[in-house]
Amino acid sequence: MNERLDMISFTLVDPTNTNAIGALQFYFDCLVDMTIVGVSCAPEVADAGATIDIDDDGTNVITTVAAATVATPGTWKSTALGGGTNAPVHIAAGSKVSFDANSAAAATAFHVVLWVLFGEAST
Repeated sequence: MNERLDMISFTLVDPTNTNAIGALQFYFDCLVDMTIVGVSCAPEVADAGATIDIDDDGTNVITTVAAATVATPGTWKSTALGGGTNAPVHIAAGSKVSFDANSAAAATAFHVVLWVLFGEAST
């Protein structure tokens, strides 16, 4: 097997600073096949009840990752990282990936880290 575990970091920011972060806040084109095996996220300021979803071409593929507490990042782990029953999520090259910030009332920024596999394991 020829695979590589890598980390991709994003900061989802409300450009108007009005605490209006919501669905489809940030997009990127997936240029190569990748498989998401872990997610970690936290708000810049405490935001009770906030969660993050990850979308593949507009469809939720990872949902309700806790993102309410600054000092306790929420995590989602696939079976590849010992995460119980969560299957790794394959994202095909050419897909448009986006993020949803749910129930965000206070935070104007969320920090999100994706743990992804590139290479043979991602296909």
